[in-house]
Amino acid sequence: ADEVWTPSHYSRQAIINSGINPDKVQVIPNGVDPELFTPDGDIYPLKTKKKFKLLFTGGTIYRKGIDILLKSYLRTFTADDDVCLVIKDVGGDSFYKGQNALEQIESIINTENAPELEYINEKLSENEMASLYRACDVFVSPYRGEGFSLPTLEAMACGLYVMVTDGGSTDDFVDESFAGIIPSKILNIGNIYADLELTDNATMLEVEENTLCEMLREVYNNPSLIRTAGLKASYHARTNFSWQKSALKMMSRIDDIYSSNLA
Repeated sequence: ADEVWTPSHYSRQAIINSGINPDKVQVIPNGVDPELFTPDGDIYPLKTKKKFKLLFTGGTIYRKGIDILLKSYLRTFTADDDVCLVIKDVGGDSFYKGQNALEQIESIINTENAPELEYINEKLSENEMASLYRACDVFVSPYRGEGFSLPTLEAMACGLYVMVTDGGSTDDFVDESFAGIIPSKILNIGNIYADLELTDNATMLEVEENTLCEMLREVYNNPSLIRTAGLKASYHARTNFSWQKSALKMMSRIDDIYSSNLA
């Protein structure tokens, strides 16, 4: 009665597509600590003096769509706009070593008349991460593929308006009543990935860059609306996706498996 546990229905479908029996694939979502990830608390001391701050956190790699975000940001804003894109990189010296977009990011920072960009590479504690979310206004993640996207849920819990790819793992906990859903299309990338042969043709999501540019400008021009939506997102995340609720669902599955084995 062995099972595969996965954090989202999107990743569940990927596992099923790989040939696993659907009856053996269960969704156990990730969660947040609602006492830590909250709109109230310390604010991370960013260097920027710009008023409006966009945030990307995660590995600055192709799969997470950092290239799309940077291109859209450069197309939408200039140095004259009162906006800064804050990038908190993760895994550049470990699991994403040699894959991150540091060179491209540094080029933008050193480009005349480019919109402001603040890059953070040092490791931050959970408390510091919560304070970083609270220091920003909008979380943006135009990812091509995610198993869950815990930073999206954490950002929501801290009261941020989030902008995420349509059709991916975040569909489980994000909706358009409090978030920006970036339209996407499915791209076939073949059956070879990172020199590994896959069981079938693999796919990735690709957001519409023009639409992302329009959405970035829209949130920049309507800060009061996104604050209201952010509070709604916080309530949704902290009420429905706590680690306690995830643990209860996990224990329930363990009970079911134990009972089945006794039968």
